Amino acid sequence: MRKFNCTVLLAAAMLLGGCNILQWPLYVLFGKSSTKVKAEYTGLKNQRIAIIVATGPGINFEYPYARTNVALASAQIIGKHVKKAQFVAQDKIEAFQMENLSWATLPVETIARKFDATRILYLDLYHFTMHEENSVHLLRGQIRASARVYEIDGNGKMVYQTEISVKWPKHGPRPMSEATLARLQMETIVKFAERLARKFHDHKASAK
Repeated sequence: MRKFNCTVLLAAAMLLGGCNILQWPLYVLFGKSSTKVKAEYTGLKNQRIAIIVATGPGINFEYPYARTNVALASAQIIGKHVKKAQFVAQDKIEAFQMENLSWATLPVETIARKFDATRILYLDLYHFTMHEENSVHLLRGQIRASARVYEIDGNGKMVYQTEISVKWPKHGPRPMSEATLARLQMETIVKFAERLARKFHDHKASAK
């Protein structure tokens, strides 16, 4: 499968929402409901957060910008809903990961000190594909990841853990094309980031 560069993905995303590449997916994909759901973890408020995304070599090869795009979308959407949450610049984290290939073996306290972060939001992205199962001609975004939060002011203790799973579109796959692939990848990443962010703020329950 040919890799798509960031320019293609960005261009497609801009078609969705003008200058704000996440604007269109946010209001189109966000479900409506009157049922209130409490945040599962509220400790990101007033914190400086480093979002660390781990991906395997297979994902890095086929989707080389998945790690960065997931982190950026997650920071934007969490920051929209969590009061005074600040985020370490993702280009600095990406540079650190590229320069230190064994970064995953480092204690979270060491990584946090590198970026002066008080929270580490660690996303282990273990499944990321835009292809429908058992098909080479159909597209359907699928992301599965574990999410962990570490409180650095608590000696790097993991204080929250959850699993996030997204399949998009939920009603069925789309036919293959380069434009569809780029658009679908951004939609799926935004859907994942929305679901992740809801773990950290009170919200209305989404329609299933």
